[in-house]
Amino acid sequence: MAGPRDVAGLRLCPAELRFVDAVPGGRYRALLRVQNLQPGSRRLQLLPPRRAQFKLIVENPDKPVPSGLQVTATVEYHPDSEEDLRDRLLLLVEKDVIEIPLIGLIPCCYLEIEPEINFGTVIANSKVISKEISITNHGSSPGAFKIDYKGSVPVNIVPTSGVVEPKTLQLVKVDICTDIPRVIREMAKVQLQGCGVTNLRIEAHVVEQVLELLGVSHENTLECIHFGSVYFGTSNTEQVVLYNKSPETINWVAVLEDDAVGGEMGTHLQKSTDAVLQELSFISRTKEQDVSTLISCIPNQGTLLPYQKTVVTLCFSPKQFKRDIGLTEFPPRQDYALFLRFEAVGSKDDFLQALNGDDIPIKETYPHHVELALTGSGLPVMLTFSPGPVVNFMECFMGEHTEIMCTLKNESESLPVTYSFHKIAHFNICPEKGKVREKCTKDVMFSFAPRQAGTFKVKQVVDIFGSVAEEDNLQSLKIKPFHQIHLSFTGVCKPKTKKIMFKINPGITPMITNATGQLVADEIGRFIDFAPVAMLQSAQTQMHTHQINRDCKSDALIAFPNDRSASIRPSERHKKYRTIFTKADRYHYVDPDFAYTDYEELEKQVHKKYYADFIQSLRQRRLRKEATRKYKSLNNPVNIGLKPASGLRSPKITITDLHKEKLKLETTPLNEDSLLSSRKLAAIESKSLTKEVYDGLNAVPSSPQEKEDCNITLTPKQRYQILIGPSTIDFGEVCVHSSSTRKMHIINNLPMHIWIQVEIESEALQQTSPLSHVLPPLSKTCLPVVFQTNTLGKFQKSFTYTINNKHTGNVLVVAEAVSVALELSARELILNPTPGFLAETSFRATVRLCNRRNYLAEFNWKPIVTDKGIAFSIRPAKGIVEAYKDLECEVVWHPSFFSPETGEFNLCVHQGNTLKLKCLAKLGPTSIQFMEHRIPFNHAPLGLTTCKTAILQNSGQNHAYFQVLDSNPLPGMTIAPSEGVVPVGGHADLKIYFTPNAVMKFDTRVEVAVRHGKVLEFRIGGFVEAPEIGISVESFNFHGVYAGFTQGIPFLLQNKGVARARVEFDLSKYKDFTLNFRDQSGHKWSIGKAERPFLRTSKMSCHCCENYWVSYNARFSIPSTPFVGCNLTLLYFLFILLFLSSKLCPFWVLDLTPLYYCYKEHGRLRESKQAYSSMKENQWEETTACKSDPR
Repeated sequence: MAGPRDVAGLRLCPAELRFVDAVPGGRYRALLRVQNLQPGSRRLQLLPPRRAQFKLIVENPDKPVPSGLQVTATVEYHPDSEEDLRDRLLLLVEKDVIEIPLIGLIPCCYLEIEPEINFGTVIANSKVISKEISITNHGSSPGAFKIDYKGSVPVNIVPTSGVVEPKTLQLVKVDICTDIPRVIREMAKVQLQGCGVTNLRIEAHVVEQVLELLGVSHENTLECIHFGSVYFGTSNTEQVVLYNKSPETINWVAVLEDDAVGGEMGTHLQKSTDAVLQELSFISRTKEQDVSTLISCIPNQGTLLPYQKTVVTLCFSPKQFKRDIGLTEFPPRQDYALFLRFEAVGSKDDFLQALNGDDIPIKETYPHHVELALTGSGLPVMLTFSPGPVVNFMECFMGEHTEIMCTLKNESESLPVTYSFHKIAHFNICPEKGKVREKCTKDVMFSFAPRQAGTFKVKQVVDIFGSVAEEDNLQSLKIKPFHQIHLSFTGVCKPKTKKIMFKINPGITPMITNATGQLVADEIGRFIDFAPVAMLQSAQTQMHTHQINRDCKSDALIAFPNDRSASIRPSERHKKYRTIFTKADRYHYVDPDFAYTDYEELEKQVHKKYYADFIQSLRQRRLRKEATRKYKSLNNPVNIGLKPASGLRSPKITITDLHKEKLKLETTPLNEDSLLSSRKLAAIESKSLTKEVYDGLNAVPSSPQEKEDCNITLTPKQRYQILIGPSTIDFGEVCVHSSSTRKMHIINNLPMHIWIQVEIESEALQQTSPLSHVLPPLSKTCLPVVFQTNTLGKFQKSFTYTINNKHTGNVLVVAEAVSVALELSARELILNPTPGFLAETSFRATVRLCNRRNYLAEFNWKPIVTDKGIAFSIRPAKGIVEAYKDLECEVVWHPSFFSPETGEFNLCVHQGNTLKLKCLAKLGPTSIQFMEHRIPFNHAPLGLTTCKTAILQNSGQNHAYFQVLDSNPLPGMTIAPSEGVVPVGGHADLKIYFTPNAVMKFDTRVEVAVRHGKVLEFRIGGFVEAPEIGISVESFNFHGVYAGFTQGIPFLLQNKGVARARVEFDLSKYKDFTLNFRDQSGHKWSIGKAERPFLRTSKMSCHCCENYWVSYNARFSIPSTPFVGCNLTLLYFLFILLFLSSKLCPFWVLDLTPLYYCYKEHGRLRESKQAYSSMKENQWEETTACKSDPR
């Protein structure tokens, strides 16, 4: 129901009456309240609706309704059909009329869908991400929906149609693939029942995982770091900021590309080309240097949160080559140009592409990385001494000194030198410390001041100071000596001889004198600090010791006889002095004015102890540092804290040990703190690739070592050394109801076991197995991924894998399910004549059927027959093409004059596509002509068939096809064949058959059409001659023949005309008569009742004759009759008629009926026989007949 509405000072509650979900036969009620809001009374009246389905129940007040009061009414609705009804109530208010709508609605659905689904900003990591939206049915009946998406971006929506039950909702899953960076703003049309068509917006911003290098002091992007020139043994540091400019956490690792193109490692770039070519072997050795010891990156791995920055310290520490150590000359400078790659941990598709091994491409998706170029030069200390390095001082006496001025020169052009000389005895250097700038000199005074006589050869050490990185903390640099220069000082000190003069003792005993007090060297002026006291130990001599002093303490000091001044006032009151020989106690005393007090003595001892303890602490600290350094050098997996060969003996080799196979040295695993380099990674990868493991892998960790390794949380550097991929497996086109397999490579470059688990949810990939592997260290395996589906369309799904049950990754599977299909190598095939082939088989060509899909295709060819027909054929007409195979089909054109030059075939693939092949025969130019342009028919016999031949000669390079335009140019004339072919270099015969039926003269022209040539013509002319036959007898009278005997009558037929003639004897009604004649070979033929009832003799040429016998075989006696004379007269008459009629008819028909009646006339027949029997047999000749009539 709608809410209240205020109108005209009244409040209508509700504003309209709506009856929802009303079914026919039901009754529904609704209340209506009308309240007066005006301050005065008003008259209200409700009028009923017009439709009978609505009924108003109300008591309209007779009096005006006061302010604040209301009128209540009830409206009943009882529908009688399933349709929506509308009506209204009229409310009369004074002079105003207000309409209150009444609406009755049948049960219906009310579907509602979310208008937008936004994936936000995501990373392009080849992963299929999903979100769900709901379609809610607020109505009372089920509602159907249909989602139609036809965009270019691959968006998968499931389900696309369905029915939502009342008061429920349907979840719709929308998948997008984050394979490439792009902005997705797509629209899908949603058709909701009862609500029309609405749009569903699908939005996502797919960005690339970006790493950036920024400066510390500024936010500019860095591409190169110049360390400049650095002395060998010193270090220089630079700091950069690594920035994760992406909305997801990224694990990164730094890799030094020491094999990149354009890199330089220790070469002298300032040398000439000739000098570089001479040191090619040296350059090749520099490539074997471990550059990771020169460049340090702190930290070299880590994890960055979204849009987080971290400071990375780069340290450049060049080192001198071992081959240059100990050279007298300065070693060459070393220039370095390296590349440091900061790469996200992910799939290395570029490496896995080479491992695919087949022609199936792999869709490459490289993880984002940023490269930083590093340049720097390592320089030697080029400090020279002049004179030097051997300095020879002049000889001098003790107490004297000699000086040499030495010039220090810095030969370096880019770096200053800070030096410091060590202190050595008898030599002084001024100044001892200093700094020499580049290409500058400085004078230093070397002094030789000996303190004793002798020759002094010492090594003067000069320390060169610079910034050196500490081993434990590479980020901080300290000024330390990193290089030493050794000078050789040589000096000679001669003793000074003094002449002792004898003096007379004037009586005054000097302070220091001998026993006599004479001949004393007066050197007291030089020794004013100490008194000459003998400090010998008394225990070392017992020669003159007095017996009472034998047991004296051995720590007593011995005094000279003239050292009384020192012995009577000793510096230490507790010390005792004895004589030098007898060791008797000497007298001494302590002067209280000058002696130490007890407190001062105690303070002195405390001071001594303090300094002794200080010196001892320094020693202990030095020993601890040395022990720590030794422990660090031995604390590794190889030495495990033990000193090599300490207390161990070398094993003894036996004969049997010589035949054992040597164990291969395993690749040393990378140190976790060292920087990864491309060469080290390539060496480890090659080691792993040689160890392919396919069988015997455990599905779960079983051994204690496997359990320990598979429980480790891997660092980004360790995860970088595990290669799983490719990140996108593209199956391409896969036929439905078939399976296709691709390989997913797993390479473990770590010295530990890893546990790989694959989780697959898609039904099309369920045949993939096994899904769990425990991969040994430094090994490789492959997981066969099987794809099979029964649904046509594009497929994009991703499955996840985990490493050690902690680290996850994903692989995208892309495929397109298609039906079986074949491809034609050409859609239009042109058939050219093949030289040297017969005319019937010269036009042939092949078309290739290519099956580029993974399932066999069954096909058959169906010709498209037009009104002109088809002259092409294909073999094989049907067959099977295996998967990824080709099949050659041969197309042949059967040529003739009327053969159509074009033809079409449909290639029908069973449960697949249909292709159309168009065939075209290309005829070449022809050149043919008649050998005779006129065919004469002179003296053509009437009624007989005359045959002539016209010859077509082909002088061209192609077969010629012809047609006789009019094969019946004259009545009775036929030309065969009417069409045909003239082969290359050959000829064709046209047979002209002419059977005239009248005497005439004729001359006609015959045209012959040539395909792809001009029309040829030849003429036919001549005349027809009537036959003229002569017979030597007029009648055949046998005069009586005995039964069982045979009698013959010879006669002569002669062709008196100029044309051939044909004579026929009809003996079909007279079985007792036969006709005999001889052929040209002399063979006698008998033709009569047994062979042919109706005889046609051979055709007789003009002006020729033939001999015949008419024989009669009497089988019974017939008596003579009085009618013989009449019969004989009739026989003559018949022969005369026949002879006359032969001039008018094309051939003669001799009716021998009268012979049957005149067989008794022996006399006249006998005379005829005798007349002709005298003729020689060789006078009878046969004329060779023409060919029989083809009809």
